[in-house]
Amino acid sequence: MSAIDWSSLKVPPSQLVKIQNDDGSRVILRGNIVPVTFPRFGEFGNLRVKEAFYAATNVPAKGTFVALKDNGIRCITTPCFSTNNLVLNKPNISQVSSIDLSQTGATQKQLDAATSEIFDQGLIAVGKIEVVENVDPTKRDTKFVATQSYLRVEPN
Repeated sequence: MSAIDWSSLKVPPSQLVKIQNDDGSRVILRGNIVPVTFPRFGEFGNLRVKEAFYAATNVPAKGTFVALKDNGIRCITTPCFSTNNLVLNKPNISQVSSIDLSQTGATQKQLDAATSEIFDQGLIAVGKIEVVENVDPTKRDTKFVATQSYLRVEPN
C-alpha cells in the first residue's frame, strides 16, 4: 500500500486527527484498495477509507473480530437467536442468542451506543462464542462474550 486516502471519510477534522494519530491499536478502518500507477515504479494500492471505528476502551482486544447485527427475528421464549454474528473478512455467519459486553469496561453511555449499533448498521466487536448450558438441553444459549467493541466514527 502506498498511501491512505481519507477523502471519502466524512468526519469532523478533530476526529480525523485523532484517527490519524492513533498507533493503530484502537482504530479499525473499512475501505477499498484503489490502484495507483507511479512512473518507473509500477502499480501500487491506496487505501480509500470509507468508515472508521474507534475502540470503546483501552481494554486489549482478544478473540475473533465480528460484526453483530440484529436479524429481525423476534421470539416469545428464550433463547432467541436474533443477532447475526458475522466474522469479519470471512463468509462465516452464525446466530447468537445473547451478547455480553461487560468485559469491555465500557461506560453505560458506550454500552447504550453499542446496543444501538447492533440494531442499526451493526456493531464491530472482538470476543468469542460461549455455549451456556441449561437444565433443558433444547434451550442452550449461544452467547457472544466481547472483550472490546468499536463504535462507528460518525460522519459530518
